[in-house]
Amino acid sequence: MTVAVKQFYPVVIVGGGMAGASLALALAQQGIESAVFEAFEPNNQSQPSFDDRTVALSAASLNILDHLGVPVQQVSEPIKTIHVSDKGHFGFARLSAEEAQVEQLGAVVENWQLGNTLHQKIELEQAIDYITPATVTKLQQDVSQATLTIEMEGDTAEVGAQLVVLADGARSPLRQMLHIESEVKDFNTSAIVCNLSTQLPHDNVAFERFTTDGPLALLPLTQKRMALVWSKPRDQIDNYLSMSEKQFAKSLEDTFGARLGRITKVGERKSFPLVQQKAETLFRGRCVIIGNAAQSLHPIAGQGFNLGLRDVSVLSHFLKNKSDYGAYEVLSEYQEMRQKDREQTLFVTESLARLFANSWAPLSLTRNLLLKFLDTSPVAKSVFAEQAMGFNFNNSELAANDK
Repeated sequence: MTVAVKQFYPVVIVGGGMAGASLALALAQQGIESAVFEAFEPNNQSQPSFDDRTVALSAASLNILDHLGVPVQQVSEPIKTIHVSDKGHFGFARLSAEEAQVEQLGAVVENWQLGNTLHQKIELEQAIDYITPATVTKLQQDVSQATLTIEMEGDTAEVGAQLVVLADGARSPLRQMLHIESEVKDFNTSAIVCNLSTQLPHDNVAFERFTTDGPLALLPLTQKRMALVWSKPRDQIDNYLSMSEKQFAKSLEDTFGARLGRITKVGERKSFPLVQQKAETLFRGRCVIIGNAAQSLHPIAGQGFNLGLRDVSVLSHFLKNKSDYGAYEVLSEYQEMRQKDREQTLFVTESLARLFANSWAPLSLTRNLLLKFLDTSPVAKSVFAEQAMGFNFNNSELAANDK
């Protein structure tokens, strides 16, 4: 996209993936002009927003995207039931949209589909300059503004901004440039991801099955497919990636069981290490961090991008009608507002990942009793539903259900 870069923007967003693109749209909706600088061109598989992985969107996230005018419902598959089980044990829990009195509990979409949909919407917005490929090589700040040095296909430009938003991923180069430390916890496992087809229809059920190696998730996808996220010890990953399709399908059937019949087709398999990362602070000077640059999670609860979207909805709410978007008071209040959601989501996600990977007999009995209680107690089920749908947080009006 050829865009004339201005010398100053009220807000500059570094990183045009799903979180950065969503924030640009949220700001445009409020009449706040922004520039998005993205290192990779659209449709480049090196950009995580355009790879083959999937994201499970909570009902609250669907509300946010709907309020932003992003037609994600057209490219996603609804989740109408969640089924949680513990391999080889008696405990299981179920939650349906009907019980929760909603149309759907969430939806599953491939990253590249959501990325395309977001960028098609951005192309229609006059208040957004989306510039790619562009790399920030230098960042300076003073009392009144931040100044970025940008490299764009051999050219260099200096751009000023009241506020710089870092949405450049878990390895955020700018976060490191600002000397913001991160707490990193390595689960010593990796996730195998691929899309596949099964003998029986998924009926819009999202399965989460806990095994001694870690969780296994099968999520309903469009075109009668399912998305697999399968946690395995890191030293076993190469073996699973090199298996024939038939061997891999058989191993998966042995672990998951027969609820979906045989695995009839397995797509390209990839893996990524499972680590949790949390930035020590959400802002420094006139720079604020959102999405995976602020925190990245184990995928066990499917909360990663949902938490990032809540960053987007709350930050855009806080910037509304402000005269200085990068003022200390604004960013300090934003950080305080996000603190509880971040801490709670990170704690629950890490606890689930460790609790359900532990085969110690008393702990195994306890978690199966908890699953049984969750399946039979209306009160526990209601709390579970609110959490799964992303409503058990101090959300902004963007996440509200208008229907």
